[in-house]
Amino acid sequence: MSISTSLLDGYVDEAEASRQLNKHPRTLKRYRDQPDGLPHVKVGNRVLYRVEAVRGWLLARERRPNPRRAS
Repeated sequence: MSISTSLLDGYVDEAEASRQLNKHPRTLKRYRDQPDGLPHVKVGNRVLYRVEAVRGWLLARERRPNPRRAS
């Protein structure tokens, strides 16, 4: 039985991440450089993002409207 798995399953490169997030790659670099920045992995000069880590990072930034604020 042969199981074909890649070491990079669950990761996307910078071009794909910027496409999916609709942000310029320079914006992603700014996000990475913040103290609680966008989680990433560097392999040589290549930047990779683990999909689940990026989803968690996005969830941590989720905002709820203030229920006391009048509409």
